[in-house]
Amino acid sequence: MDKIDWNDFWVNYRNIETHTESDLYFQVGKTVNKSPVSQEVFESALQDIVKSLAVKKEDVILEMCCGNGLLTYPLSQIASKIFAFDFTPHLIEAAKKFKKNGSIDYHVGDAKSSFFDLFEIEDYPEKYLMSDSLCYFTPEELKEIIIYILSKREKFVFYLTGVPNDALKWNFYNTPERKKVYLDGVAAGDLTNNGIARWWKKAELLKIAEELDLKITLKNQSHTNFRMDVLFEKE
Repeated sequence: MDKIDWNDFWVNYRNIETHTESDLYFQVGKTVNKSPVSQEVFESALQDIVKSLAVKKEDVILEMCCGNGLLTYPLSQIASKIFAFDFTPHLIEAAKKFKKNGSIDYHVGDAKSSFFDLFEIEDYPEKYLMSDSLCYFTPEELKEIIIYILSKREKFVFYLTGVPNDALKWNFYNTPERKKVYLDGVAAGDLTNNGIARWWKKAELLKIAEELDLKITLKNQSHTNFRMDVLFEKE
């Protein structure tokens, strides 16, 4: 019940030809009522990442599940280097076409594999980012990702944004119709939830932090009423 081939899902999900900035937002689901999120919301999310990771101009960041580079590009104008990957080829193609500069190294790759091997890295980064994508992973998979980072980097920070918070899911399924669609999907074993995917419990994240001796900070997002952000730190 906790497994699904998300590669197949994303290969087909909003696989459109991109021409405009709005197309890029639509392509990765950064929309509200079928329109791109406001620039204010996008800028607020970007600044939150910069603050939470304490991004400085000399920093190198590894971004997992970067999509089409919507966040990667502005981050690259603050940090010195971004190693970024996503397992969906058409999203990386769009990133290289519209959101590329000399500070970004894009590759097609999977966070569940040996992703450091995608890049020529002399010194493994201290700062890691995964935006709006933890819903496509299980607790066991997240733990394996962190263990892999720990095998290369003794100290690090890892920021995961936009995690669907199980305790707040009824804020999203906030009408009888939406609640029924969700419950019917659960009963049928449909784990996609129309792209929302997995609802995470705070206890699952706290358990991973305890097992791997990590500091953890959890906070509910200010611009949504059903997602949370998670910061893991190894000091």
